[in-house]
Amino acid sequence: MKRLVLLGAGHAHMVALQHFARHPLPDTELVVITPSSWQYYSGMIPGWVAGHYRLDQCRVPVEPMVTAAGGQLVLDRADGLKAKEQVITLASGKRLTYDFLSIDVGSASNSVPGCPGAEAAMVGVKPIERFAETWQQASSSLDTRQGPCVAVLGGGAGGAELAMAIARWLEGQGGAYVVLVAGGKGAVPDFRPRFRRLAHRALVRSGVEVIEDYGEPLANGVHLGRGGDIRADVVLVSTGAKALPFLANSDLATDEAGFVSVDACHRSTSHPNVFAAGDACARVDRRLDRSGVHAVRAGPILARNLAAAVCDEPLKRFYPRRFSLYLLASGDQTAIGSYGPLTFSGAWVWRWKDRIDRGFVDSFPEVEQVAGGGH
Repeated sequence: MKRLVLLGAGHAHMVALQHFARHPLPDTELVVITPSSWQYYSGMIPGWVAGHYRLDQCRVPVEPMVTAAGGQLVLDRADGLKAKEQVITLASGKRLTYDFLSIDVGSASNSVPGCPGAEAAMVGVKPIERFAETWQQASSSLDTRQGPCVAVLGGGAGGAELAMAIARWLEGQGGAYVVLVAGGKGAVPDFRPRFRRLAHRALVRSGVEVIEDYGEPLANGVHLGRGGDIRADVVLVSTGAKALPFLANSDLATDEAGFVSVDACHRSTSHPNVFAAGDACARVDRRLDRSGVHAVRAGPILARNLAAAVCDEPLKRFYPRRFSLYLLASGDQTAIGSYGPLTFSGAWVWRWKDRIDRGFVDSFPEVEQVAGGGH
């Protein structure tokens, strides 16, 4: 019997588990390794921060999906990987061998140089499960302060969305203040001009101050690159993604940033029995944004390719759509959308995003329903 290990319970792996529940893998031992009992849906986390959702509405229990797929769940974190020996070393010290491996472990927040003591005030937005825990602690502390200030480092879509969500959550607290240290290119620099203008208006409407400069965390705030300090009780770091450290010495081929290099079938370019998806990988044939949209859509193809690899059958390529739908929540139950050359905004866009997000979470039913093939 062959052993297939799914390392991580990211979006693509959760979709793959749905597939395996309906189409069991023949003569295969399935093992899923993840540090959390929950898979947090990143698209709803800003809504949770803003107070629009409860945390339990933004996550999916992993164990029922693993059980339905006939697998074994191991609650642990990968500490090392040797692809040549086909061995994973876990944080607990246990070692697990595999015949086939799929990696969907997400990423960590890009490290930002900081002064001594800065770590105590810093909150990284990745991994999501860790952010969910640390933000609850940080928000409890902010509740007790007079005129609390939160600084968000990173002007990408994630940083802008969280800044507006926090501003919404802080509404009504006298003197509360949110600042987005967006970097030299300003907020949401990778989007079209109209999207950027709408995002800037939404930030201003939310009361978020945008500073087009780079920041370095301090023990009590942020030091700006062009000089001057900002006092902040909490510093959120949303400066992009970095590969998890265990991939560096894994023997797997990686790109310059340390993410697993994969082909169009999401198979490792160096080890044909290893696959990767989501934030953990980098396509060699094309640039693919680290987006939950791509991870979810890659899930069914990943599942079919893992089944094909186990059975020594041909693989299928994953073709991302030409345009991707991006929806950025503005904190006030409005949203801004982008699809190729089109840009749109309003309360209706928020309702559309809410329906999509809830639909994804609700697509993972209880174990009995999954095993029975129903939705």
